[in-house]
Amino acid sequence: MPGFLANHDAIRAKGIDTIACISVNDPFVMGAWAKNQGTGDKVMMLADGNCEFTEAMGLTLDASRNGLGKRSQRYAMVVEDGTIKALYVEKPGAFDVSSAEAVLKGL
Repeated sequence: MPGFLANHDAIRAKGIDTIACISVNDPFVMGAWAKNQGTGDKVMMLADGNCEFTEAMGLTLDASRNGLGKRSQRYAMVVEDGTIKALYVEKPGAFDVSSAEAVLKGL
């Protein structure tokens, strides 16, 4: 999140209209996270509480052994007119290809 906030203007300058964060959490958690991070109108926070979007994308992660149930893999996506133009999916435990800086380089 911090990278997308810090790079908001540069990302928007590349023609991106909306930066959104989707997570397998409820809207209340997403609202609290937005408040904590100070996202304001820079990042749209989207709740995927039932994991439906994540499942439809084929990006679920089974974290049951840690008591977390179905979660989402870490990824970043560039969508243009409803079509996925780029999808950057992280390997488990990594944070390289989906960072704001990496996405910005790919734009």
